[in-house]
Amino acid sequence: MKITNEKYKNLNLANEEQRGENLIIDFIISSIFGVAIAFLTFKNFTIAFLTYILVRFIYYFTFEYLYGRTPGKYQTQTEVVNETGKKPKIGQLIMRNISRFISILSGISDDERAVHDNLSNTFVVKNNELKKIETKKPLILTVYLIVLSWFVYYLTSGIITTLTSEKELGATDILLLIVTIFSTLYVLINGVKLIKNYS
Repeated sequence: MKITNEKYKNLNLANEEQRGENLIIDFIISSIFGVAIAFLTFKNFTIAFLTYILVRFIYYFTFEYLYGRTPGKYQTQTEVVNETGKKPKIGQLIMRNISRFISILSGISDDERAVHDNLSNTFVVKNNELKKIETKKPLILTVYLIVLSWFVYYLTSGIITTLTSEKELGATDILLLIVTIFSTLYVLINGVKLIKNYS
C-alpha cells in the first residue's frame, strides 16, 4: 500500500507504518487467543484451523464493532470508519473481517487501501484526538512470558521424567537441557531490554 492521501482527501488515512504496526500487534494477540482455543479443540487439524480462523474473526469484529478499533489501533490512534467518517455498518464490518484473511496481497498493492478495506468500503484513519493506549509493552511481556513458560515446562518435565525413571541423563538430554537454559536466559534478557526500550 502506498498512502498519499491524494485519492481520499476528505479522510486522514493511516500511513503504511501505522497499518503495519496494527497488523503486527493484532495478529500476535488474535493468534495467541486463536492458537490457545484451537489447541483445546485439536481433535483434528481442520477443526483446529477453522477454530483458529473463527477466533481471529471474532476478535477483529468485536473490537471494531464495539470500539471502532482493535488494540493495535489503540496503539497508533487509528480507527475504522466508512466513507463519511462515521462508524461502519455491521454488514461492512462482517465483510471487512471475512475478507481480512485474503488481504495478504495488500502489502504489494499500489492502492491506498487494503483489500479488506476496498471490499467492505471502509477506511482506517488517523485521529490524534483518540486516546492512545500503549499495547507494545504488555504484548512483548506476554509473548516473552509464553515462551519462557514453554521453556520452563519443557525443562521441568524433562528433569522430572528423568528423575522418576531412575535413568541417567544421556548426552542428548544434557544438550537439550543446556539449550533450554540458555534459551530461557536469552528470552529473559531480550524481553527486559525490549520493555526498557518502550518505556
